[in-house]
Amino acid sequence: MRNQWYGDRWDVVKWGTVLHLAREHRLRLILQIAYFRPDQEILHLKSGCRKIDIGGDVFRHFRHFRDIHHIQALARRARIKIEVFDRPFMASSRKDYTSKILRRIRDLADPPAVVLLDPDTGLSRKRYSNEHVTPDEVAAIWAELRPQDWLVLYQHNARKKDWFKRQRNAFTNACNGANVTPFVPSNGARNVALFAACRMVNPA
Repeated sequence: MRNQWYGDRWDVVKWGTVLHLAREHRLRLILQIAYFRPDQEILHLKSGCRKIDIGGDVFRHFRHFRDIHHIQALARRARIKIEVFDRPFMASSRKDYTSKILRRIRDLADPPAVVLLDPDTGLSRKRYSNEHVTPDEVAAIWAELRPQDWLVLYQHNARKKDWFKRQRNAFTNACNGANVTPFVPSNGARNVALFAACRMVNPA
């Protein structure tokens, strides 16, 4: 995830889902695995042959809102603890990044929690980039969860007709066949979905 995406309409769907699960199941912690990546900012405008600087005041203003850590304002209002795992992510360091995630989950001291996997576009079954989490990584994280922890995956439209079914099945398989509950916008838009599963047994 990038700061520049924070606060878009899909964040409303994402955090609405996660807070619903936390309240419904009386969970006190949300751990967001941000798969954080630096923004790619456009620093100039172009008008004809002219290049125009965007003023620093504009960047400073929008950076205040486009910051994944701004979610703490929601945490205060909702009276729930939200922790952002904000280590920078690159596909070339997947193994090390996943190891750090697993270590953080092992160190959780709170009662059952929601672990939100929040890459830019979700799960990829074949081609992996900086925007994706892989089935093996989801499986490793799932195996590390405690009883009654929830794992939630943010999934963007995979640009295939049956993407919803394919991605749900891939997430189910990565979670060892667990029962998966999907959440989608009520207006019928299928641009994003969130898949959620509860860890019902002790990790092996």
